Amino acid sequence: MSRRQRGSRRAQYRPIGNAESAPWTGARPSEEAPGPSLREQLERASVPARALLPLRFFFGLTFIYAGLDKLLSPTFFDASSPASIYGQLAAFVHVSPVAPLVQIVQPFALPIGLLIALGEIAIGLGAVTGLAFRASAAAGAALSLLFWLTASWTTTPYYYGPDLPYALGWIALTLAGDGGLLVHRSVRELGAFVTDDWPGSLRSGAGYRVRGRPTPVVDASPLRRQVLQAGALGAFAVAIASLAVPLRFILPGSSDSTALGAGTGGFGGNGGGSGDASGAGSGTGDGGLGAGSSAGPGLGQPSPTAGGAGTTSAATSNPGPTLTLATIKAVNQRGAAGIQIPLDAPAPYPAGDPAIIVRLSNGSYVAYDATCTHQGCPVGWDARDGVLLCPCHGAAFDPANHGAVLGGPTRRPLLELPIVVDKQAGTISLRA
Repeated sequence: MSRRQRGSRRAQYRPIGNAESAPWTGARPSEEAPGPSLREQLERASVPARALLPLRFFFGLTFIYAGLDKLLSPTFFDASSPASIYGQLAAFVHVSPVAPLVQIVQPFALPIGLLIALGEIAIGLGAVTGLAFRASAAAGAALSLLFWLTASWTTTPYYYGPDLPYALGWIALTLAGDGGLLVHRSVRELGAFVTDDWPGSLRSGAGYRVRGRPTPVVDASPLRRQVLQAGALGAFAVAIASLAVPLRFILPGSSDSTALGAGTGGFGGNGGGSGDASGAGSGTGDGGLGAGSSAGPGLGQPSPTAGGAGTTSAATSNPGPTLTLATIKAVNQRGAAGIQIPLDAPAPYPAGDPAIIVRLSNGSYVAYDATCTHQGCPVGWDARDGVLLCPCHGAAFDPANHGAVLGGPTRRPLLELPIVVDKQAGTISLRA
């Protein structure tokens, strides 16, 4: 027997991916017997692949949910909501160490929000299916680090914020890989191609022979495989994201607590949010928004007038120049309305900050900077208890008493904004 013949007997067909654990079958890839069972895969898998399996699927499913939650949220792309991508970017400018970068992308808030949602879905799919696994895990680490530098930066102590642990978990998955565990054969072989150059393939240890005759072998280019897997992953992500279009019409009252930051509830730390059943209010989880603005000099707390706390009635006084914030009808529909302080608001108003207007039980209206005075999360309207509630650490404020603290880890009231209610025009404006 010649050396070439002896070598061909030893040569084994190795499928793409976790080839070391796949026995030679002497058949073409398309004719292979069904793959090993789940139990056999777990027994053969390396220790890192088994140990990181819970982390892999938890992160993957969470990111898929987070991306879909953003697309289904009625507030994430609503520029008037403080929980929207517009309000969050405006808040990050005040506190993030990468504020100059945030300012650059601020005019592109809508495409940035869509890109983040699609990216989360693609990253999650890659973790669950094994498609471009290491690239997906690396992208998950990069996105979580970005959330840590923006959404979670104001969270102290740092271990309250979830984004940094997410980043480190993704880094661990990037280093370990999937080990071929629970990865379908079609994913492992995606990007393979067939060649008749069997002597070269034998030298690479990937060829096989049937009845002594050279047969086509499966070879693979790592770059080709990565490009095709990344393309397939992107196509699947777009297909799943497109399901959000009909679902927005089918599912009434989608979640309105979507915010950036790792965690369930659409990446808002713990996914907390407050609001009534109709959807009023907003919220994030730990390290959600980080506006962190405080009262500027000379703004103070306006005194209540006949129109309500901090309110001037346009029918009884001349308020001077104003900046329209919302309509009376919009506030009355839900009892409260989240808005954003105009970027052109003069000092000492915190321009760009999220704010909230509340209709009190006596029919008057009040407005507050929605930035919690504890760690900068945006407060939301709790219609059941009639309070402004921070979902991050539980601070509660009384809207009928100048935003006074009712409970929680802060002693400073919310910043009250002087507003003008014009019942004839049906508008609520910020006194400029």
